[in-house]
Amino acid sequence: MKKLSLLLAALILLISAAALPASANSAQMHWEGVSSTGMIVTDENCPIIVEKELLTFDIQQFPQEYYRDIDEYLSYTGKVTAEYTFYNPSDYTVTAKLLFPFGTEPTYASNYDSETGDRTNHADTQKYDITVGGEPIEKTLRYSLSERNSQFELARDTALLHDGFVEDDFYSPDLPVTVYLYNVSGVDTEKYPAATVAFDISEDDYPASRIYLANQTGAHYQEKTNTMRIGIDAENDCKIVLWVIGEPLSVPLEWKFYEDGGVEDKEQIDGTVTLYETETSTFKDFAMQGWFEEHTTVSESDWYNAKVALLNDAEATSYGSMLYLWYTRLDSLSLMRWYEYEITLEPGERIVNSVTAPIYPAIDLEYEPDVYEYTYLLSPAKTWAEFGELEIVINTPYYVTESALDGFEKTEIGYRLTLDGLPDGELTFCLSSSETPQMPDKHITDYIPIEIIISFSIIGGVILLIVGSIVAFVLIRKRKKA
Repeated sequence: MKKLSLLLAALILLISAAALPASANSAQMHWEGVSSTGMIVTDENCPIIVEKELLTFDIQQFPQEYYRDIDEYLSYTGKVTAEYTFYNPSDYTVTAKLLFPFGTEPTYASNYDSETGDRTNHADTQKYDITVGGEPIEKTLRYSLSERNSQFELARDTALLHDGFVEDDFYSPDLPVTVYLYNVSGVDTEKYPAATVAFDISEDDYPASRIYLANQTGAHYQEKTNTMRIGIDAENDCKIVLWVIGEPLSVPLEWKFYEDGGVEDKEQIDGTVTLYETETSTFKDFAMQGWFEEHTTVSESDWYNAKVALLNDAEATSYGSMLYLWYTRLDSLSLMRWYEYEITLEPGERIVNSVTAPIYPAIDLEYEPDVYEYTYLLSPAKTWAEFGELEIVINTPYYVTESALDGFEKTEIGYRLTLDGLPDGELTFCLSSSETPQMPDKHITDYIPIEIIISFSIIGGVILLIVGSIVAFVLIRKRKKA
C-alpha cells in the first residue's frame, strides 16, 4: 500500500482585533467570528481528485453576544458541512491522513459549567462527527498556535503541528529553569502608591538564557545606556517571580525603585528587594502552566508545542533574552483546533467524506437590525490537481444582504449557487433579519463618550459663570465711579 499524505483544510478562525469606536453606553459593538477554508492538498503527486464539493451552511439562529454558561453556548446550532466526493483514479491503494482545521474559540464563547463551577475549554469540538459513506469514523483533536490578526497560511500553520514534543534549537522539555523569588519591602506606599521596581538589562547580558518576569507591568528602552528597563508594581511584602530558562543568572540583578507607574526617566525612591528563595525546574514545567488535563481536550504535547511556537514568536519582538509578558500568554483563543483522521481509497474507488463543524460569524451591532458576516476561504482548494463542481447551499430563514460571489438563487429554505470549479475569490456573505439593514446616523456620542461631553459641558459652564461674574463686577465698578 502506498501512503500519501493529504491535507483537508476547512473552517479557519481568523481573530481580528479591530479598534472599536467609543459609544455613549460603552457597549461592545463587534464580536469576532470564524473564517473557513476549502481543502488543500500538499502532495503534488497525489492521484486523488475532488469530483465535487457540497458546502452546506445551516444557520437557523444567530449566536448571542454573550453566553452565561457552557450549556447555553453549546445550544447554538449554526454549523457548516463540507461534503467531498473523492475519487482514486490510480491502480494502487491510497491511505490519506486528513487534517481539518476549524479555528479558535470565538470571543463570545463560554466555558463555564454553572452546575459544577468548572471551566472546560473547547467543549464545542465534540458536537459533530466526521463520516465516510455516512458512517462516523474516528477522529483526533489537534491544536496549534493561532497567530492573532493574521490569515491562515498553509505552510506556516501546518508546520506548527507535530507528533510528540517539537524539537527546537533552544527549548526542550528537560531544559533547566531557575525560578528566583524576591520580596519587596521598605517602600513608602502612602507617598508613592504607584511605585515601580525595575531592573535594566542589555541585549547581550544573558545569551544562553531566556528571562520571563511574571506580572510585568512596564518596559522602556534606555537610549543612553542601550538597555531595556523592565518593571513591576512595587508593594511591600509582594512576591516577585523571575523565571530564567537555560543558564541561571551569572550576575545578580540590580533592582531599583521609582516613584510612579512609569519606568522611564523617573525619580528613584527607597525600597529593598530581597532574594529569599531559588527553585529549580524544567522548561516543560514552565511551558505547561495554564494546562489542566481534566478541563481541556488539548493534549500535553500540543499545548507544549504551541507554547514553544509562542515563545519563538516573542523572541522576534523582545529585547535580547527578555521575554515580554504580553507576548507569552497562551489561552483557548490562542489555539487553532484541528480534526485529524484517515481515509483509504482502493484503486478506482469513489467515497463521500463529510465533515461538520460549528460556524461562528463576526457580529456587527452597529446596523439595524444586526449584521452577521460569514467567511469561507475557497482559494486553498486550488492546490488540488483537479477540482470539479462546487455547490453552495445556505439553509437559513434570514436574508443574504451581501455576498462576494454573484449568482445565488433564492430557494424555499435559503439560497443556492452551483459553480463549475473554484472561483477566483473567497466566499463571504452577510446575513440579517432584514433585506436592507441600515447604518444609523452618527452622533457625537458615538465617537466621544457621554461622560467626556458632560465633563466638558460642566467645565465650560463654570468658565462662562466665572467670566460672566468678572464682567458683571467690572460693569458695576464702572457705574459706581460714574
